[in-house]
Amino acid sequence: MAFHMALFDASIANGAVLLQVAAVSDPVIAPAGNGLLVHQLVPKLARVVAVGTNLTRVQLTSGSLRRFTPLDLAPVNVGTAIESPSRIYDLVDEPYDLAVNEELDAFGVQSNAGAQRIRVAVTFCDGPFKPIRARGFSVHFVNTITLAANAFTGFQPTFDSGLPSGTFVLVGARILSATGLFFRVIPRGGSPLRPGGMMVQAQDTYIMARQRRGDLGEWMRFSNTTPPQIECFAGSADTSVEGYLDLVQVA
Repeated sequence: MAFHMALFDASIANGAVLLQVAAVSDPVIAPAGNGLLVHQLVPKLARVVAVGTNLTRVQLTSGSLRRFTPLDLAPVNVGTAIESPSRIYDLVDEPYDLAVNEELDAFGVQSNAGAQRIRVAVTFCDGPFKPIRARGFSVHFVNTITLAANAFTGFQPTFDSGLPSGTFVLVGARILSATGLFFRVIPRGGSPLRPGGMMVQAQDTYIMARQRRGDLGEWMRFSNTTPPQIECFAGSADTSVEGYLDLVQVA
């Protein structure tokens, strides 16, 4: 299986009426108006996570979703961080079918007195997720880097210890920064897809979203000479990123 995370992010006015949240420019998923075109490599909907300081409602809609009804999320993450445990619309066991090249749009409502940013992360996939149950290990990194506020910033993680020679499967990750919200992993060669998940902002935050140690199956494969890059989306210009990558050696 394969998956890719894309993002919607916008400042919207307060009120009780759904307002569109524009898609963030994506290296894989093509834009369509303020939405995204469903890609043939990952034509199914696996997960949706929304966060905003005064967020009250989020909805996804597309032609195929409207055959039933637009997809309303409940609950949502209220605040400046993903809550612990995370509020997530999780479909990884039975993803929803979308139509290739149809437009997927996001809408939201927030109750602040003025305009306020909301973010909606959408994970596309090609089928049900298959957990991996094998002995693995985690590698730790800390990078001193300034993240761009409200945008993805990529970097090469600096591991505490070098990887042994061989081929590895990435089976999970935990990424932390002061205002971090979402992360993606960028392969060096091979598939263009960028799997990702939710970031944490404190050492004791427990996301509880099947992001660790094989619960979401195989994210990607790489050799010790071509470790993947990571990109993080934060609310402010954080100056440090810390994390763990969960790996299983296969060769």
